[in-house]
Amino acid sequence: MANRKDKIKNITIIFLLIMLVLTFFSNTIMNYSLVEVSTQMVTSGSLTTKVRGSGTVEASETYSVTIDETRKIATVNVKKDAEVTTGDLLFTLEDSDSDELSTAKKNLNDAQAAYESAVLAAGITVAERQSIENGKGSTLTEKQNAIAGAKQKVKDAQAAVDAAQANVDKIKAQIDALGNTTVDTTAEEKAVLDAERVSSDAQDKLSAAEEVYTPAKTAYDSAVSDLTAAQAAYDDTVDAYIAAKTALEKATDETDKKTKEEAKNAAESAMNKAKRQLGNCQKTVDTCKASLDSVSGTYETAKNNANNSKTALNNANYNLSVKKLTGSETAEANNLQAQLNQATTALSAANTALTNATGNSEKVTEKINGEVTIASAYKNVVELQEEVAKLQEKSIGTEITAPISGTVTDIAVTAGTTVNANDVMMTIQPENKAYTLQFSVTENQAKRIRVGDSAEVLNNWNGNDITATVTNIHKDPQNRSSSIVVCDVKGDVSVGDSYTLSIGQQSSNYDNIVPTSAIREDSNGSFLLIIESKSTPLGNRYYARRVDVEVITSDDKQSAVTGALEGYEYVITTTTKPVEENQQVRLASE
Repeated sequence: MANRKDKIKNITIIFLLIMLVLTFFSNTIMNYSLVEVSTQMVTSGSLTTKVRGSGTVEASETYSVTIDETRKIATVNVKKDAEVTTGDLLFTLEDSDSDELSTAKKNLNDAQAAYESAVLAAGITVAERQSIENGKGSTLTEKQNAIAGAKQKVKDAQAAVDAAQANVDKIKAQIDALGNTTVDTTAEEKAVLDAERVSSDAQDKLSAAEEVYTPAKTAYDSAVSDLTAAQAAYDDTVDAYIAAKTALEKATDETDKKTKEEAKNAAESAMNKAKRQLGNCQKTVDTCKASLDSVSGTYETAKNNANNSKTALNNANYNLSVKKLTGSETAEANNLQAQLNQATTALSAANTALTNATGNSEKVTEKINGEVTIASAYKNVVELQEEVAKLQEKSIGTEITAPISGTVTDIAVTAGTTVNANDVMMTIQPENKAYTLQFSVTENQAKRIRVGDSAEVLNNWNGNDITATVTNIHKDPQNRSSSIVVCDVKGDVSVGDSYTLSIGQQSSNYDNIVPTSAIREDSNGSFLLIIESKSTPLGNRYYARRVDVEVITSDDKQSAVTGALEGYEYVITTTTKPVEENQQVRLASE
C-alpha cells in the first residue's frame, strides 16, 4: 500500500515537472514569435532647431546675348565664368551674308522681274507708270466706277441692238403682208433657207463658244474683284505695321517696349499673311487671264461669224421681200423698203456699237487689273528693298560685344556653329547681382525660418568665402503642402554649383522630447506608440499603446511634442515588423 502511495506521489511530481517545463518552453516560444521593438525614454531638456536643404546655384538675373539674323560663329572669345565689361569682344562672325539677307536679295530680284513683267504686260505709258509708283494712281472707287461705267455702256449698246432688231422684224412683217405670193420666189426662198442654216450653225458655234467663254470671263472678273479686295486689305495691314513699328521706335520704357514689340510682331505677321493672300490672288488672276485669253479668240470669231451670217440672212430675206413686192402697190412697197433699209442700217450700227462697247469694257478691266498688279508688284519691290537695306545694316561688322558688364554664366555655341535669329548664344549675369539657391521644406520647417536668417553652407569643402541669406519663403506650386526657401548666395560661387544649407540656431526648453524616428503618421495625425506593462503569473507582458501628439519642433534626430504624456514613458523607435495599437510586443533587451 505504501509503495503504491509513493508511486502515485512520484508520478504526480513528474507530471507537475513536465507541465512546468512545457509552460516555460511555450512561454519562451510565444515570446520569440512576438514583434521585437526598440524603445527610448521620453525626456525633457533643450532642443536646437535647424532646417537643412540642398539646391543648385542659379543667377538671380540674366541677360541673353542674341543676333537678329542667321550667321555662323567664327570664334568664341570668352569662357564661362569670365568677368566681362560693356564693349568686350564676345564673338566674331564669318564675314558673309546671312541666310536672311541672301533670301531677301533673291526675293528682291524676283520681285523686280515680276514688276517689270507687269509693266510691259499692261502696256501703260511712262507717265502712268511713274504716277502709280508715286502712289497717285486711281483710287479703288475710281477703278470700280470705271469698270461699272464700261459695263453700263455694254448694257446700253445691247439694248439698242435689241430695239433695232425688233424694228427690223416689224417692218419685215409688214412687207410680208404686202407681198405678192403669185410671184416665183423659189430661188430667193432657197437662199433664205441656206442663209438660215448658215446662221443657225453660226449661232450654235457662238453658243458653244459662250459656254466656254462665259465661265472663264466670270472666273476672271471674280479673281479681279478678289485681287482688288486683297490689295486693299494688304494696304491696311501695311499701314498698321508701319504704325506699330513707329510706336515701338518711340517707346522708352522696357515694359512698354515689350508690349510694342509684341504689337509690331503681330502686325508684321498679319501683313505677311495679307501679302501671301495678295500673291495668291494675283496668281489666280494670271491663271484666269491666261484661260480667258485662250478662249477669247474663238469666242470673238464665233461672234463675228454669227453677226455676218445674220446680216446675210437679212439680205436674203430682203431679196425675197423685193421679189414678192412685184405687182404690189409700188408707193407703199417703196416706203416699207426704205424703212427696212434704214432699220437694217441702224441694226448694223447698233451691233458695231455693241462690239466696240464690249471691247472697250474688256480693255478698261484689263487696264485696271494691270494698274493693280503694277501697284502691288512695285510695293513689294519697295518693301524688299527696305528689308535688304535693314539686313545689310545689321550685317555690317563681324563682332559681337558685351552689351552689359557682368559674369558669363553660360555659352551655348562654339566656333563653326550656325546661329539662327534670336537664338541665345550666351547668358550674362549683370554685375552686382546676387546668385540664388532654393530648396523645398515642410510646412513645419517653413514656420521655423524667417526672411533675413543666415544659412550655413555645410559642404563648402574648398573653404570658399560664401554667405547665404534667406530672401523669400513661398508655397511650392508643385506641392501645396510644402514651401520653397529662396536664399541669396554671395561669394566665390558659380552657376551650377550644388550646396547644402543649414538654417536656424534657436535653442529652447521642452517637457517632452522623443526620437524623431518614434513619431508616426496616419489619417488622424501624428502619434507615438508607448510601451505599457501588464503583470501575469508567467511574468510581465508588454503592449503598444497609442498616444496622439503634436510636433512642436525638430532637429536632426529629436522632436519636441505635446500630448497625453507624463514624461517617463518609453516610446517605440524601431520594430522588426509593423505594430498596431494594443498589440503585444517583445522588448529588444529581453
